[in-house]
Amino acid sequence: MSALLGFAASAALAQILTNLDNLALLLALVVATGPRTAVGGYLLAQAVVLSAALAVALGLGGLPLDWVGYLGLVPLALGLHGIAAQWRGQDKVEQQVLEQRSLVATAVLFLGLSLDSFSVLAPLLADSAPAFRRAGLTGASGAALALGMGGFAAGGLRRGLGRWAARLESLAPWVMLGAGVYVLSNTGTDLV
Repeated sequence: MSALLGFAASAALAQILTNLDNLALLLALVVATGPRTAVGGYLLAQAVVLSAALAVALGLGGLPLDWVGYLGLVPLALGLHGIAAQWRGQDKVEQQVLEQRSLVATAVLFLGLSLDSFSVLAPLLADSAPAFRRAGLTGASGAALALGMGGFAAGGLRRGLGRWAARLESLAPWVMLGAGVYVLSNTGTDLV
């Protein structure tokens, strides 16, 4: 039993450490769009990542790994659009666009940053016996939920920030730009 708990804790820690970039984006999006869309998109992306990692672990995956880095184009394009709108003085228009961003678009944004989670969890789950696989999936899911609840907690801070929230909102396009460049760049966390 303690071995299963230890494995679950290891998977949870892997989920948290590979989601620090997602956490930064989550906090920026909570300030810019509110907690519902930001946290919902994050949790949807994590459900897809964990499901894909489990599918690969079970031998069902045939993912085109050479193309996954191009998901970085999504946050890069959104960031560039937001920065251009700020330079043109369209901050209020950009705020309306951010608030109307769909849950799916937000999830795709988080998916672009979740490839490192996938690259850690898929082999971890694939190399595990079924009981450990379930424990690992439970630990990673619990960690994703905890991070999502942290996003909801940050949503409460958004209301209390007052005029500081408007200043922080202007950082969201820069965070998206950085995330896009990171995903597109060749780093040690890349799958291929």
